[in-house]
Amino acid sequence: MTKRKASLERVEGHDTLWTIRKGNLRCIIVGLPDGGVCLYSPVEKISGMVAETHDVRFLLAPNHYHNKAVSEHVQVFGEARLVCTDAARPRLDKITGQRFETLSSLADALPDNVEFAEPEGLKTGELWLVVRTGNELAWIVTDAFCGLQDKEDETSRPGFLKTFPKYGLQDKALFSDWVRARLETASPTMIIPCHGEIVRGPSLRTDLENLLKTL
Repeated sequence: MTKRKASLERVEGHDTLWTIRKGNLRCIIVGLPDGGVCLYSPVEKISGMVAETHDVRFLLAPNHYHNKAVSEHVQVFGEARLVCTDAARPRLDKITGQRFETLSSLADALPDNVEFAEPEGLKTGELWLVVRTGNELAWIVTDAFCGLQDKEDETSRPGFLKTFPKYGLQDKALFSDWVRARLETASPTMIIPCHGEIVRGPSLRTDLENLLKTL
């Protein structure tokens, strides 16, 4: 199988979102009002590509497992601020040898159409970003969902990483109820995951509800 080369692309329907996908991993670039960007889940060996096109102000480790590229990006973007959730910080500080700030500085820097969402029932300190642009509502997620592609018609659908139930879930009922409540109030039109394909389409809510039943 040919390895997918890293490529930077704008997210359709969102003027201030880009992604860089390397293999099956994805880093999401979020534009800030001051002209800089935040990297959600930096991926190894892409820092040079980002440096050519964007002024990186924040490096966001979106859970305590997504830490392998932190050192590389700190070296390249020495002025960028490292941030994560309170739950993820102890392990991230220990594993990376870096000091992570709270989310407050990033919250103040984000555009008005982007907000945080911390899923309940997980044990990894995962943080999502919820982005509203016109009629589009995107969930940017880490390990809670991935994007699977049908090999026959190349359509995509949400799925779970094989490791998620064991290493990501702490309370499956709490997580499922939390996601269902989000779907009731503001269902996404797309999911931009760190693993796999971007998922969008009219059946997304139903697909997510059915997926939760498999936990």
